[in-house]
Amino acid sequence: MKQRYIYWLLMFLILPLLVSCISYNVPDIVLKDDGQPCISIPSDEDFFRRNKQFKIIFTDVFQTGIGELWSKDYQYSSKPYYVKTQECLRFDYHFQNNITYSVGFTSTEKGTDENKSWSRHMRIKKNKDGTLQLLLDEHARDVTQ
Repeated sequence: MKQRYIYWLLMFLILPLLVSCISYNVPDIVLKDDGQPCISIPSDEDFFRRNKQFKIIFTDVFQTGIGELWSKDYQYSSKPYYVKTQECLRFDYHFQNNITYSVGFTSTEKGTDENKSWSRHMRIKKNKDGTLQLLLDEHARDVTQ
């Protein structure tokens, strides 16, 4: 009887708690006409289309195997940095082709104090015909450089 109790305790209380601690938020990334990525908060963050604003607190760019390449802290800026869903964030960094990056930022919904961290792996692949292709997450990390 005691083993059953422990089993159910693990399954319904502890396991969901662990899974929720590991999860992270994934931003939307698409390529713009100039070949640079547009990194944004997904539209499902504003499910009822209330035109929510999100305050951007911090942005950063890491290169896999190298470390931090660029970051910007907006938290103590004299003018807060607000965006809406699907609006390209300011990443003042020129992304190069065929390099795996991890891009991230921290946001909070305007009027709340709850921070959300966003992160995603990406790589811009230049094809033999000269076109650019955006590879995200696992596909971005599979290719050796």
